Amino acid sequence: MVKKAPMEEYKSLYSQSDWDQTKELIGRAPHGLYKVVKYHPQKKHPMVIQVIPWVKGAPFPTLYWLTCPILKKEISHIEKEGWVGKLEREYFSKDSDNLKALKADHERYRDHRIALLEEVGISWDKIPEPMAEIIRTTGIGGIHDFDHIKCMHLHYAHHLAEGNQVGKVMDELFNFSRFYS
Repeated sequence: MVKKAPMEEYKSLYSQSDWDQTKELIGRAPHGLYKVVKYHPQKKHPMVIQVIPWVKGAPFPTLYWLTCPILKKEISHIEKEGWVGKLEREYFSKDSDNLKALKADHERYRDHRIALLEEVGISWDKIPEPMAEIIRTTGIGGIHDFDHIKCMHLHYAHHLAEGNQVGKVMDELFNFSRFYS
């Protein structure tokens, strides 16, 4: 028996097929799913989903979630090779234009997270202050220091959803678009 998508306590924009495919891709129910923001052009499965920033009574700072198994695997390989640190040292160093763009990307991500919370009708008065602070002050994936990259998967999902500097550099270095164009 196929489990149906739950009726969420907030407004959402996904279909039953989106929910089922996402569940299959991530191996669990996609709690907090708001919508699919990018589909694989050939395989038609969700590549990136957007998630509500308040899930099951807790902050969920990951606004965009990479669901494409090929990209997840490829990015995992380069993360294991130390590319998060290498990107920070060689491409996002102090006072670089890339670092300025990274900070702006964190701020834009935070602002979109806040706007989505309000858009779906989750009231700030339902969120305890320490948890609301996380939503209001953190960047991509809940990072506090906007000079850093937390996880390449998070940044690439954000890049596919709306563009960002880390994803742009990743495409230049690794040509990830070959997996979906």
